[in-house]
Amino acid sequence: MTGPDDQPRDDRLAELISDAVSGVEPAHRLDDIRNRTKATTTMSSRRPWLYAVGGAVIATAAVITAIAVAGGGLPGADDDPDPAAQTTPAAEEETPTEEPSSPAPSASEPPDSGGGVVGVYFAGDTPAGPRLYREFLPNTDGTEPIAFAVDASLSGAAQDPDYGSLWPTGVSATEVGSGDGTITVRLSGAPADLPSGMTKDEAKLALQQVVYSAQAALGEGRVPVQVENLDGGDTVLGQPVAEPLNAASALKTLSHVSLTSPAEGQTVSGDSLTVEGVANSFEANVIVELQSSGSSGSGGGAGQPFTAEDWMGDKLFPFSGELDIANLPPGEYVLTASTDDPTGGEEGFGAFTDSRNITIE
Repeated sequence: MTGPDDQPRDDRLAELISDAVSGVEPAHRLDDIRNRTKATTTMSSRRPWLYAVGGAVIATAAVITAIAVAGGGLPGADDDPDPAAQTTPAAEEETPTEEPSSPAPSASEPPDSGGGVVGVYFAGDTPAGPRLYREFLPNTDGTEPIAFAVDASLSGAAQDPDYGSLWPTGVSATEVGSGDGTITVRLSGAPADLPSGMTKDEAKLALQQVVYSAQAALGEGRVPVQVENLDGGDTVLGQPVAEPLNAASALKTLSHVSLTSPAEGQTVSGDSLTVEGVANSFEANVIVELQSSGSSGSGGGAGQPFTAEDWMGDKLFPFSGELDIANLPPGEYVLTASTDDPTGGEEGFGAFTDSRNITIE
């Protein structure tokens, strides 16, 4: 397919993202949630959303340099602060230390969604349980960015098959809007009560999918999100929503490492592979490894250390570097980025990981 200037559509979308910004297996916690909540709260797969937007996402997902900015962990137990359902008025909120979509973004995130690509948050497995990861998806039909981001997050329309949604099927954002320092998201089909098989922490994280996605799409920082249940009541998934919700602590809500590029399913060539991402890791150390996904293929050698810009604070920090792929045979590979865990899992949650399936020509 070609555009007005006979330039391949995939290349044009890749340029759009470029202009805007410049085997480790996860624990199967999401599968457990899916099984426990099958009747009313089955985790949404990618397929319903892909059907909803037609072939556009399928045609472009493998070639778009999507930006997946994420990190952090599931909100804590009941004896911890309740970050996933905070209702602190904006005037009283502390200065954020992690910005879902910053007015002055880092090199690894776009300055705004612009309608072309939209930041969306999904749930993925980590050693500490489900956490949020961010991808950037092509908004090919020009849908209002906040509506696009929230609906994609609710339905689990991630390019990376390791990501999904904690929301029950059938929930959608009927109306969205922003003004007076608040984003409004009106949900249709959302249970007022905590669904059977879903824990309180999982419900909080599901709401954070909406909060982070709406804020990233707006591109104005941590604007409080007013979630309204069109089916009645001041609760959603058993959580109070009468007051606007704030973004929860980054390190309690997001995965501690997230790959920015390459994108899931991307085909690469040349002598080197540029790897970018964000992380919060011990002494800013991030281990990046490239291995063949075939049983007999050769890998890219031992993990290569990358260094993030920092590691102190409730936020994620960019890292980037090059991997030598000049002597690797063409084929399918798995790229993995991991946080440093000098205790070998004896303290804390253990290493967080993020991975991408790529093809080397």
